Amino acid sequence: MESNVESVKDILFNPRLLAPSKHILLLSHMRANSTLIGHLIGSHRDVSGYYEMHIGYYSWKSLINQKLHFHQGDPEEPVTKYYFDKILHSEHYVSADVLLRENVVTLVCLREPLQTINSIVKLYSKKHPGDSFTQPEFAARYYIERVNMIVETVEELVKNKQRYYFYDASNIIDNTQDVLNDIQTFSGLKTPFSTSYRKFDKTGERYYGDSSEYIHSGVVVKKPAETLALDVDVDLLEQCEKVYRQSRDYLLEHTWSACVHEAV
Repeated sequence: MESNVESVKDILFNPRLLAPSKHILLLSHMRANSTLIGHLIGSHRDVSGYYEMHIGYYSWKSLINQKLHFHQGDPEEPVTKYYFDKILHSEHYVSADVLLRENVVTLVCLREPLQTINSIVKLYSKKHPGDSFTQPEFAARYYIERVNMIVETVEELVKNKQRYYFYDASNIIDNTQDVLNDIQTFSGLKTPFSTSYRKFDKTGERYYGDSSEYIHSGVVVKKPAETLALDVDVDLLEQCEKVYRQSRDYLLEHTWSACVHEAV
């Protein structure tokens, strides 16, 4: 069920929630700097949302649910023209029909596998030592499944000639302004993003993204490289690399490009 009594009350007390809005949805995977990009996007004056809401997107009703879900958790935040969410797990289904809607802006991001798996294992070993994600093989299989699911979803957009914007996870740190400029243009936002960001109520909290000290800085920080040694089957790592390379090539081939857009 996508509606409940609390949601109805929210609409009655704040009918602006039913006003037309645009929705920026990021398709990615864990440990791809998505907390950072969420804070940078969510700090824009016309955008609400900065963390993973852990909801699915099944129909147009899900977009209203996104707004209700955010304001129930962050009642002090204003109603805005845009709403952001990131989807990092395949159990939170995203229908291609939703992404094909005119008021939905689709972003896609990948991080190379070895750093991703390192980061997942390191995080869960520290924060959730009993979790399956502390096992490198489990993290690697999650990575393969998730990247394949992202590409399957994007293939539906490509078939329907729908645009999306792809960026590498490393570029949000190494080329922050360029990525933010592209997202601003692609999404239709009138004013630029800042390379600094707000600290929100849920910044750094468990289950709401990156809980390291870096996210509290308010600016983009280049983290030291992950150094955890992994005991992963060589063939499995090669499979991860193959999936990453093929997926990244495909996503780059069909992504919206600011240069192409300006030349048309």
